[in-house]
Amino acid sequence: MPKVKNPLLSMEARGGIGGLVYNTWRGINYVKTNTSPTGQGTEKRLAAQGIMSTVSKLWQQLEDAQRAAWSQYAIDHPVADWTGAPKRLTGMNWFAKLNCQLKRFDLATIEDPPADPAPDPLTGFTISANGANIDVTWDYPPPAGGMADIFLVGPHSAGVTGKLEMAHYQSAYGTGPPPPQVLVTAAATGRYTAFGRNFNQTTGQVSTWLSDSLDFTPPE
Repeated sequence: MPKVKNPLLSMEARGGIGGLVYNTWRGINYVKTNTSPTGQGTEKRLAAQGIMSTVSKLWQQLEDAQRAAWSQYAIDHPVADWTGAPKRLTGMNWFAKLNCQLKRFDLATIEDPPADPAPDPLTGFTISANGANIDVTWDYPPPAGGMADIFLVGPHSAGVTGKLEMAHYQSAYGTGPPPPQVLVTAAATGRYTAFGRNFNQTTGQVSTWLSDSLDFTPPE
């Protein structure tokens, strides 16, 4: 970025004007083009913002006793941070977490915290090659009210470990024909890592994640 002397006919300038941003870094005046953050208006981002706005309004409409019940639920259900250390969400955090997950599938929201524990993980979760496609399978059927919620990252390098933070929502299976289900059609060469969890369609609770990876080469 270019350095400037006496910006805007002054000793120092900060802020934006006419598409330019003036600032000072370690005593050096500089100017750069004002660029808007990318991805702010994407369809997925706007949908997520809409869901969060709706759920926030639902929280405000709860009775005091219901909010107190959610606060107690938060105390009784600590979660782990990225280091594995336990942390506690607030009652509003838990209300938003479960209801946002329900709204993601256009399911009915809940006002009271769940009385049942989180669902058990999926079992038999694997991905495998099927001609030019990649299939995903798990033991069927899932527990009553459950749904297989699948995320995927790939194709990526075989030297890279696929992480959940890199994955994107791929598909969900609640009812219908049993697996295997086609996860990727006409897949490209590379490593694919799938993540699956059991999703309770009534409460929004989810199980822990399972994952499986596959090094895929399309048939000739």
